[in-house]
Amino acid sequence: MQHVEIGRENEHSNIEALLAFGFDEGFARAFASLAEPGDLPARIVEVRRGRYSALRADAAGGLVEVEALLSGAFMNRAETGGDFPAVGDWAVLRQAGAAGGGAAGVAEVSGPALITAVLPRRSAFARKAPGETGRDKVEAQVLAANVDSAFIVIAAGRDWNPRRLERYLALAEEAGVRAVVVITKADLAENPEALLEEAASTALGVERALVCAPEGRGLESLAERLAPGKTIVLLGSSGAGKSTLLNALAGRALAPTGEVRADDERGRHTTTHRQLYRLSGGALVIDTPGLREVQLWAEEESVDAVFEEIEERATRCRFRDCRHENEPGCAVRAALEAGDIDLGRYESWRKLRREVAYLDSRSDPAARRAEAERWKAINKSMRGYSKERRSIAGKSRD
Repeated sequence: MQHVEIGRENEHSNIEALLAFGFDEGFARAFASLAEPGDLPARIVEVRRGRYSALRADAAGGLVEVEALLSGAFMNRAETGGDFPAVGDWAVLRQAGAAGGGAAGVAEVSGPALITAVLPRRSAFARKAPGETGRDKVEAQVLAANVDSAFIVIAAGRDWNPRRLERYLALAEEAGVRAVVVITKADLAENPEALLEEAASTALGVERALVCAPEGRGLESLAERLAPGKTIVLLGSSGAGKSTLLNALAGRALAPTGEVRADDERGRHTTTHRQLYRLSGGALVIDTPGLREVQLWAEEESVDAVFEEIEERATRCRFRDCRHENEPGCAVRAALEAGDIDLGRYESWRKLRREVAYLDSRSDPAARRAEAERWKAINKSMRGYSKERRSIAGKSRD
């Protein structure tokens, strides 16, 4: 397969427009190893019940959005739901009627587009697919792929739920994605400072922001994460204000918003599918529907990382296999009784650990662990590419 040189002028690499959507040398190499002549690299920007919208370069050097379906070969290879394309994925696109092109060539095409492969993900924000664990097949549902940051959106008022926040943080830890806690509807906060302190004690060491999106208050604290070419996913329950936040960050109406019921401060699902948007400043934002279920798809280590104060005390226990219940010399129980560990945090930690253990018993933990480690290794090895991509892009403009 022909190696793709990003930013070089030749008939097979006119894909510089994809740089703005996160394409780089690493993805180009992965694409070249999977593509056949005439195939195109494309980013999945929308998923609707088995139908996909993908963004690819056109022959003029611009971008075009096309509808795509999964190829039969792809369907046969896919073993679990987590193998299917998600918003944010980079894919190999094959389209009938292609005239010319190469391993990453850009050609004028017609006919139906087919997704033949998904490039290896650098990160994937996943949860256990909805369903009854005791009866249904246990597998992952990937909510967003190739994400740099996750904005965990929780509204002040009745939507505020530290226990649900801990679940999101565990999923972000598992994905290797930097989390930012965004508390929306600041006008509903009776005591904003106390709310931020509670968020700090729940999300230890995690960035926090208190915003009122319609008024634009607090948005400046998110600016650092909105870098060109970086991908952010918005996650939260229905009515938390994700779409309103997206529109405020964009400075215009990109996503529909709905009224919130006065009796319980909850909203309808105005976002019905996952979709990627590009802001005027170049940042990429994935909006998602409100999640009714936030079931874990994580390892025990990811849960422990969210509860640093408990994890640190556990290293002082007399017995290495201490279950932190009634064992003698348990440092965790001692800290709990002394008030150094919050009872609610301790109970939440034990609950999430039990959930992970049961998930392991109903699935293949070794396979899940191997896949998670593979994503993390890829993400680590590719960290230098963002700097390289900016350098290449700068040279192409000179």
